[in-house]
Amino acid sequence: MLRHFMPFGRFRFSQCGFTLIETMTVVTVVGVLSTLAVPELSRMMARYDLNQSSQALYNHMMIAQSRAISQNTMITAAFTSNPAGGGQATFNGGVPPVIFPQTVTLLLFPPAPQTVGFNSRGRSNTPLATTTIQLASSRYPGMVHSFSLSPAGKTYRCVDQVNPCLQNR
Repeated sequence: MLRHFMPFGRFRFSQCGFTLIETMTVVTVVGVLSTLAVPELSRMMARYDLNQSSQALYNHMMIAQSRAISQNTMITAAFTSNPAGGGQATFNGGVPPVIFPQTVTLLLFPPAPQTVGFNSRGRSNTPLATTTIQLASSRYPGMVHSFSLSPAGKTYRCVDQVNPCLQNR
């Protein structure tokens, strides 16, 4: 801090302040810290989008299964994906759709059935194989959440790339 002496040894505080060197040092430190924080913030936002999309899909599939049993009807989900990212899962039977953000890419295994759902007993309408749906981050391709639907109608959600996902993780 800048201080000036008056004659007789007293300080004159009317001209207190920071020097240009002190100000530039603080600006440089803040700039370096923000440069280090931006990639982690971007990764955190991608993880948040993926987690929210995965949880929304899981919740809507559980609602679809409950409605299939309570209404004694078949409820299906049709998946549409956009190669640039995003997509949606559209349900019949009054279940609202799940719309995925542009930062999330939808992958279906096996790729042939674009619809999955539940019959009136709550079982899967694809009785021969476990259907796995993967949601991947378009910003970070290694960040993948898996969601599997077994022939018995059991739904599993995994926070990693597992095909099929047979245990909630």
